[in-house]
Amino acid sequence: MSVIRALSLGLVGTMVVAVPAAAQRNDDAFKWYIGGQGGVMGFSTAAQTRGFVPSAGGHILVMAKRTGLILSVDEAIGSDEISNYTDVTTSTGLREVSFNRIRKYSAILTGFPLKGATQPYFGMGFGLLQVIDPQPGGFFTSPVQANLAKRLASDKSTDGFVSLVGGVQFRMERFVVFGQYQITSAPGSGQLVRGASHGLVGGLRLSLGGAKEGIHGGGY
Repeated sequence: MSVIRALSLGLVGTMVVAVPAAAQRNDDAFKWYIGGQGGVMGFSTAAQTRGFVPSAGGHILVMAKRTGLILSVDEAIGSDEISNYTDVTTSTGLREVSFNRIRKYSAILTGFPLKGATQPYFGMGFGLLQVIDPQPGGFFTSPVQANLAKRLASDKSTDGFVSLVGGVQFRMERFVVFGQYQITSAPGSGQLVRGASHGLVGGLRLSLGGAKEGIHGGGY
């Protein structure tokens, strides 16, 4: 069984277990949450087909009534991942680049259509996907050429994206357990990462209290 299928089944299981508690009163309105998540991130490069590596991160959720804003950072940790970019100074016309980490910054506006202890949610937003510390490989004729290759790799390491998110969360007093899937748009041509990226994560949120003075929960 693949990693993605196993995590998907775990997410469905969480939803099934949480359904009996759905009759509880919704007290999420106008609250701050802080949390952490872990899972997998899928991506491809000019030199590699799509693969999935472990990821971990943190986020802040600001809840209104039926809407929320999620600000998150996720870091995927690979090992000797390979990409390349066009470089006419090499014998092959391509400069190989290696890296180990990808960082994703996201801002997602979410909607929570159902009240209750168990809530599906959907969202759309934007962010940045960044390859951390890319290292050009190959032979360099001078320190100047090596520095230029490093700068070109850095220039091709970061790009913006738009994103769609779907998930489900289950409240337990001050804590919220959640699972979430995110897909991003593809970077522009010539970047180190190619194609859409995929993220499947689960995690825990902790309530920090009211997000609006004078309003303390109260449902829909």
